[in-house]
Amino acid sequence: MQQIIKKFYTKALKELTPYLPESQRKRLVGYAGILLVFTVIIHFSDNIRSVCAAPVNEQLKETVNSRVNNSGSGRLVIPAVSSSSENPSMDKTVYHFNLGVYYQKMGNIANAIKEYEAVLMLDPNNAEAHNNLGVIYREKNELDKAAEHYQFVVSLNPGMEEAHNNLGVIYYLKGNYREAGAEYRKALELNPGNLKSLINIGLVYKSQGQTKKAIEIMEDVLAEDTFQTEAHYNLAILYEEMGHKEMATWHYTLFIRNADSDYTELKEVVKTHIKELRVSSGSTLKG
Repeated sequence: MQQIIKKFYTKALKELTPYLPESQRKRLVGYAGILLVFTVIIHFSDNIRSVCAAPVNEQLKETVNSRVNNSGSGRLVIPAVSSSSENPSMDKTVYHFNLGVYYQKMGNIANAIKEYEAVLMLDPNNAEAHNNLGVIYREKNELDKAAEHYQFVVSLNPGMEEAHNNLGVIYYLKGNYREAGAEYRKALELNPGNLKSLINIGLVYKSQGQTKKAIEIMEDVLAEDTFQTEAHYNLAILYEEMGHKEMATWHYTLFIRNADSDYTELKEVVKTHIKELRVSSGSTLKG
């Protein structure tokens, strides 16, 4: 599908631009880039999660570390952008940014980095490009680079909740739980409905040994959204660590029922784990 999208995008530009004045050509490139990005988003939904969870056994640990530790990094930012013939550099900025998002969604990370760096050459204070580079470097496990970009973003735009959450995740992964909690709370202040950041606060409590407080947070999340799959998953882990196997099984089961295709691999691991829990606890819960 991505090849088809790219083919028509390129063809349209080649056929239309020769017939337009220079100023309108630049606008077309900017608008076509925006259209390309949102077309890609429709077909390839973003699967970056704002959750980090501690696993309960080695099999879960291996899968969760590859799945979830790549999750708390936040998400791509796709701002509302416009081009102006009065500012040619803006047209180029929009063009490179849109290509960066496209390549990032397609998994072409090297080209995505090049495009975002091209944006920063034209506009060094572009918060969205810095944020998306932070996402990339988090996924590459280059935490210091990711932190630099996120810190720059929050200094430029203190009201950008994604950047606060993303920076919090970097602190969390580096074991700086106090700093992580502070950033998650800033994200929540900016958007009280940000359940991902609330879950992350719960995980900070867990990492600090405050299991009961972590459970309270996860229950609060589910009170707001019963189908919040990450909350069910984390609650299952917490209850299992406390020895409440039936409650753990129940929340693992709800996780499986509600999780989307992003969690296909993890769901299979959890299904196997549920069987093990039933054998050890005699649980009659069904998945």
